[in-house]
Amino acid sequence: MFSLCIPTMDRYDDFLSKYLPTYLENDLINEIIITDENGNDIEKIKETLPNNDKLILIQNDSRLGPFLNKIKACSYAKNEWIALIDSDNFADKNYFVVAKNYIEKNQITQKNIILSPSKANPRFDFTHLNNFIYKNGNFIKNKDNENILFKNNTWHPIYSHSEVFMNAGNYIINKYLIENLDISKETDNIKKSFACDVIYMNTLFFEQLNLHMHIVPHLEYEHVVHNGSIYINTCNEFKEFNHYVHHRYRKLI
Repeated sequence: MFSLCIPTMDRYDDFLSKYLPTYLENDLINEIIITDENGNDIEKIKETLPNNDKLILIQNDSRLGPFLNKIKACSYAKNEWIALIDSDNFADKNYFVVAKNYIEKNQITQKNIILSPSKANPRFDFTHLNNFIYKNGNFIKNKDNENILFKNNTWHPIYSHSEVFMNAGNYIINKYLIENLDISKETDNIKKSFACDVIYMNTLFFEQLNLHMHIVPHLEYEHVVHNGSIYINTCNEFKEFNHYVHHRYRKLI
């Protein structure tokens, strides 16, 4: 049912070596697409998991950066529903079961859909957003509710804020969004989007394709914070652009 898309660069030893065997055993994933920026991870995957029909391994000709590498991985997917998961994070079997049940229970036939996790364990908790659907015109409703929660100290604004949530990713995305996104006028922006590629991409989806983003209860994954994080290593370098993207996102509210 799901295509699992994993953009990567030098993440095999610490992460993919542990995650891939579990993904391969998951019967809800019928293909795993890995787009590798330099080929190092693919080389190791071929050595340890040779001739596996579930794996589609693609080495990029040049480094694309996180935004374009995610788009490239998703472009190879044959299924309508794509689990776009960072190579240093992990979604277990229950993540896919919850997503499948949500799609079937709600009879989702719309194409402009993202199903987003309500928790990114162990640090990020977005459960106060449960069952909310972000779409053009209703952002302010959730923003008002969120401000009340933070004012009352019900939730921690650093780890639960909706703008943090919007840059977390690791969600289920309908391939329609990938196929219809127009990035022809975003070339210069994409080059600077390393630390905020997810909220940037979501903003484009809202602007162009009237994205409906569902926050799904019990849809959770493991979000690993480490010294090799792209966000940690590039947020200061692209600070000005990060402010620009968040300002552009806030225009949706």
